[in-house]
Amino acid sequence: MGTHSQNLVPGSDNTYDLGTTSARWKDLFLRHGVKLYDASGSIWELDYRGITRSGFEGTAALTPAALDNPDEVTITLPRYIGCDFVVSVSGARGSVTKNTTIYDIYPYWSAPIFACSPTVSAFTASVTWDVFRRTDNFAYTGNGHIRWNNLRQLCLDCGFSLDDIPTGLKTVHWIVRWPL
Repeated sequence: MGTHSQNLVPGSDNTYDLGTTSARWKDLFLRHGVKLYDASGSIWELDYRGITRSGFEGTAALTPAALDNPDEVTITLPRYIGCDFVVSVSGARGSVTKNTTIYDIYPYWSAPIFACSPTVSAFTASVTWDVFRRTDNFAYTGNGHIRWNNLRQLCLDCGFSLDDIPTGLKTVHWIVRWPL
């Protein structure tokens, strides 16, 4: 077969395989960021996180929980994909100004390392909050808290209102990946 300097294209659409169940390729060397398309046109991407699929990443908004309850967001994936997937979550920092003092609020989102259900592909992301005074990076504490798991309690302890909290701070960014 030798070296090719052109695309490798089958002679007929949806007719030929690459390998068989008894004669398989040993290694496939690809660069990060390679995109693979399935029959539905969905994109699978191979990158440093493993294998991801478009449509299985997004954002979700937090509705702050009632006092004395942890803040959580439950996310159900667009369709059942089995139970062999990992979830990564993150969120952006936000700032609140109170009496000319700027406070930076950091959300620390977490989700299960491995999510599994026999009937639905879903996960729950939880969040804790830290508050720092920007001028000296002093960790704000209030009512005995250094870190909060409830945004309403954070607001009460720090003298903020929920309206003071930027919308982006209440948004979790999530991606589902399949381990290699």
